[in-house]
Amino acid sequence: MHVAVSDGLLSARGAKAAGPGGSQLILDVINNLYDAETNPDGYVSLGIAENALMHREMAQYIKKSFDLPEVALTYGDGASGSNRLRMAISHFFNRHFDPVCPVKPEHLIVSNGVTTSIEGCAFALGNHGDGFLLGQPYYGSFPRDLGDRAGIKVISVKFGNVDPFGVEAVTKYEDALLRSEKAGTKVKALILSNPHNPLGRCYPHETLIAFMRLCQKHRIHLISDEIYALSTWHNPEYPNAATFTSVLAIDTKDVIAPELVHVQWGLSKDFGANGLRIGCVISQHNPRMISALRAHGLFTFPSSPSDHIACKVLEDDEWTDWYVGENQKRLSQNYAMAIKFLKDHDVPYYPASNAAFFVWVDLGAAVQRRRVSRNVMALKDLSLDDSDSNGYTEITADIMSKLLAQKVFLASGEAFGSERPGWFRIVFSQPKEYLENGLGRMLKAIEHY
Repeated sequence: MHVAVSDGLLSARGAKAAGPGGSQLILDVINNLYDAETNPDGYVSLGIAENALMHREMAQYIKKSFDLPEVALTYGDGASGSNRLRMAISHFFNRHFDPVCPVKPEHLIVSNGVTTSIEGCAFALGNHGDGFLLGQPYYGSFPRDLGDRAGIKVISVKFGNVDPFGVEAVTKYEDALLRSEKAGTKVKALILSNPHNPLGRCYPHETLIAFMRLCQKHRIHLISDEIYALSTWHNPEYPNAATFTSVLAIDTKDVIAPELVHVQWGLSKDFGANGLRIGCVISQHNPRMISALRAHGLFTFPSSPSDHIACKVLEDDEWTDWYVGENQKRLSQNYAMAIKFLKDHDVPYYPASNAAFFVWVDLGAAVQRRRVSRNVMALKDLSLDDSDSNGYTEITADIMSKLLAQKVFLASGEAFGSERPGWFRIVFSQPKEYLENGLGRMLKAIEHY
């Protein structure tokens, strides 16, 4: 006998979560990845923010140093990271982030990844329906991380022709804040990705101070996601590009109340270890914030083996110094390789990057150039006003369908809040042969036009 399944068996939020979502495509991709020998018909993924350039070295180090103690099979020191790990992270931050005030173990909470840390900040700092300011384009998972369960609204900030990394961009944030509050949404925080995902740039010191002054003026929190802090590299085309400055390295005296400043970091990006699931929040002057995060620690408990591995890595100064330097060198080399390909094939890209794993490329303009050069009708006017959401979606979806037909996955700019259609994010931190394969497939996709 067939028994129908009723939607009433789920709560409203459960039914919403069970419905179609933007993560399905990524799941389809990662469950069908290309391998020259075992899965030649799979997807080449240049869309997921993973750094595979040092995987072999990291895996070898873990195998060599892994000696799991019996205490790792218990609840240990509690759900917010072992005492040893919080000591190791403090030590690492004090060596690499130049904090004005030394980081101490009591200043931080460890979680099972920075995604969890972001959601934790949303719970601790905002009420359901409050807003967080977020400049466009932004890390595509921010809206879900902040909103799915904590109920925080993303207040998007548009820049037009203003440099989003310049001091003048801060007024755009204030304009968005005032509009939001006039419309009835209370703004509680401004969240930055520094270095930036997907633009691959660092915020200059003077811009960070301007952000702090804005947050102090309106008594909102400044959350700096610094997960790519040590993944900076030399770009010979832009030797004077701003280098990374942590908000912890800025003296807050006469600038902002220090209890409003919070930092997030983890091993996923700088150490190419997404799967370890180790992230943290550092809030040096807000013990109630730390207490609030600790109260939910049972839901964010990092695994003891991952905790132990992270301790081994972060306590080894000689090895981490070598790792960071070698990783930066390889990122620079792969970036140069990707940029040469784009230039050789007339694909426009966002310049001046010197951090993280990304090239922000304008495939819409690349398609238009090819169509015009062949004296055929352009796909559409790619200066289309972004308020035309139907046209925007049509352009981006059409390009994405061509990419997927070639079995290559790039992250869509539409999911990253791009102000203009046709932009995509390329992740270049993959082995060179794999990167070449993916770029070649991308070129075939746009040549179809």
